[in-house]
Amino acid sequence: MKIVNSLLVSVAVLISSIAFAQNSDNPWYIGVGAHATDHTAKNLKGFGDTDDMSFTPPLSKITVARSINRSFAVDIQASVGEVDDKYLQIKDELFVLAGAGVRYKFANGYLIGENSWFDPYLRVGGNYHKYAYSGLKIVEGVNTLTAYDEDGTKSELLTKDFEGQDDSFVVNGGLGINFWIAPTFGINLESQYNMNLSDDQNYTDFLQHSVSFVFRFGNTDKDKDGIKDKDDECPEIPGIAEFNGCPDTDGDGIKDSEDECPTEAGPKENNGCPWGDEDGDGVTDNLDDCVDEAGPAENNGCPWPDTDGDGILDKDDKCPNEACPAGDSRCTNDGCKRDIVKEATKQLEGLLFDSAKATIRPEGKEKLDTAAQIIKDAQGEKFYVDGHTDNTGSLSFNRKLSVKRAQAVVKALEERGVSAGTLEARGFGPDQPIADNDTPEGRQQNRRVVITASDKVEE
Repeated sequence: MKIVNSLLVSVAVLISSIAFAQNSDNPWYIGVGAHATDHTAKNLKGFGDTDDMSFTPPLSKITVARSINRSFAVDIQASVGEVDDKYLQIKDELFVLAGAGVRYKFANGYLIGENSWFDPYLRVGGNYHKYAYSGLKIVEGVNTLTAYDEDGTKSELLTKDFEGQDDSFVVNGGLGINFWIAPTFGINLESQYNMNLSDDQNYTDFLQHSVSFVFRFGNTDKDKDGIKDKDDECPEIPGIAEFNGCPDTDGDGIKDSEDECPTEAGPKENNGCPWGDEDGDGVTDNLDDCVDEAGPAENNGCPWPDTDGDGILDKDDKCPNEACPAGDSRCTNDGCKRDIVKEATKQLEGLLFDSAKATIRPEGKEKLDTAAQIIKDAQGEKFYVDGHTDNTGSLSFNRKLSVKRAQAVVKALEERGVSAGTLEARGFGPDQPIADNDTPEGRQQNRRVVITASDKVEE
């Protein structure tokens, strides 16, 4: 057993050096320590009687555990030693108990804080067990097998030979507590009840108690940037603490994932790029289509053009290819020529004449005033004033009437300042209807005077 103990000491020293090389907040857990067994406390009778316990030397128990999440962990435990069993009169036999288990941790952030120094847990597991239970004889008054009723009273003495096994399977469960003295170092106390499934009388069940030094480790830093992986947003790429482990290659204060130019330092307003503004228009050169000419951002840094040269920028000019400067009475404010024909004709709509005559009725005065101003704004352009009638009456009469009414309108407009020769009267009678002459409404529409463009060129 000295060789076994020496081997355990060597392994424990190696584990300890590895554990101390790690940092805090680690998922791995290693414990090394000593244990004691108590076979007389089967069914928890005689619990705590140290006279019946068999103590093993230090470093006789090793535990390796790994957290699955904040509440659960899995572990592997191995205990070895030369164990006495006073009850079964076994002296210094090899004792091995090795297996795996599951822990429920109370220091999970729900019941107790995850970083608490007080770290209790419940454990259940299954184990291979080796001990010299086979071939034992009953010694009356020494190790007589005693049966108990359900109420705990002694019922009879069993005198048959005990049929035990040296190798068996044991299930166990119990309670443990870690007391963390430092973030990675602490002391563990653990007690477990072990039930030997090879013994249907529970005669070889026993308690095991242990005390161990425990160490936590395993939190890695893959990219070696000094920021642990659990806190590193970029665990595969070296970075800086300011950006939780993500890099800022050009050092401009903008992390690479948000930097349009990660290898060239630039200000935040340029999204990390070093672009200048050659023309000073507030549009950086990388976005400026006209780096030498100042222009607004909405035109990509270029000045707005004035294609027709009328002083109205194309963005405001509804007729960018037809010059028509603002302020010209012949032009609209959006750079297009006024439709004099349409405007003037609209004013003459509903102009009334005396029945079957060319006399304009007085209520048309304002219409004529407005139409005259529109035509004068045309500044020298020439127009036709065309008269039209419905089909009531003879064709000859209607044609003459349409001419007379057109002439009356020309005269009225000239009296209002339209230059002589600007307008020419024409009459079409009923020849160009715009509505149905079979209805009163249609005939009303056909009786009209309109302005049309002249095909004459001013000399």
